[in-house]
Amino acid sequence: MKTFSDRLNAALNAENMSQAQLAEAAGLSQPAIQKLTSGKAKSSRKVVEIARALNVRPEWLSGGIGEMREDFATKPRDGVPVSEAQGRPIKAWDSSDPLEDDEVEIPFYKSIELAAGNGRCVNEDYNGFKLRFSKATLKRYGAEPKYAAAFPVSGDSMAPVIPNGSTVTIDRNHTKIVDGGIYVIEQDELFRVKLLYRQPGGKLIIRSYNSSEFPDETAGIDTVKIIGRVINWSVMAW
Repeated sequence: MKTFSDRLNAALNAENMSQAQLAEAAGLSQPAIQKLTSGKAKSSRKVVEIARALNVRPEWLSGGIGEMREDFATKPRDGVPVSEAQGRPIKAWDSSDPLEDDEVEIPFYKSIELAAGNGRCVNEDYNGFKLRFSKATLKRYGAEPKYAAAFPVSGDSMAPVIPNGSTVTIDRNHTKIVDGGIYVIEQDELFRVKLLYRQPGGKLIIRSYNSSEFPDETAGIDTVKIIGRVINWSVMAW
């Protein structure tokens, strides 16, 4: 455990997490994680994010100081004290209600289901459905409201992260591929939602979270149209 890579690999094994999963959780590319695990890179400016994703102490991961994890008995438990919990009224609204100052409406293409399994493609949606979205949330992702759009997801290839029935929001202005990013793509006359990784020779790896049932695919970059990068998704409990 003398080097950063030793500690990082030990934490990955302890958490039973893949390099791709860590990259996604920490906001890094998979090649960046690979450099760290192999020792080619000695540390990272995102050591706190990496430590949080791996449920280890940043001091330990960065410099080997102290224990890998805090003692559960002394570790603060998350939650809100019951005495401080306060309910807030929920305001119902419909299409006739004016937008709040921090709200915008984005198109919701309900008839265009994104393939997360045995997908389908309906190229047109005339329903005119809208979703209300926070301007602050879009700004956080650097997305302009005019480029935001939402779609329903059909299938289980992206489960458990994005299960069947989820709604994803994309930035249509973000079409440059960042390895490990989640994108809505058009391929073979299907709309799909997948993780993308660039490969030498103009190739792409198209990956699903549910990789045990949906193994990686390889395709030419010129055969895949990037519709936009997924910036947000909502998931129903059941």
